[in-house]
Amino acid sequence: MLETLNITCRVCSGQNEVKVEPNDLSKYRAGAHAQDVFPYLSADQRELIISGVCGKCFDEMFADEEDEL
Repeated sequence: MLETLNITCRVCSGQNEVKVEPNDLSKYRAGAHAQDVFPYLSADQRELIISGVCGKCFDEMFADEEDEL
């Protein structure tokens, strides 16, 4: 059974819901890397768990850096 994480974006205060396997969440909280334990989540969902920033806000925060590439 999946566990639902309700995460509020630290930037826009948007409400986000991410469903994860409880065992994977335990591994992450024990120090495993998000990309290793949550391969079934999108990069945006993993970033939300890691930093508390939604994908849209993350992209806006680093838009200038992408332009430099």
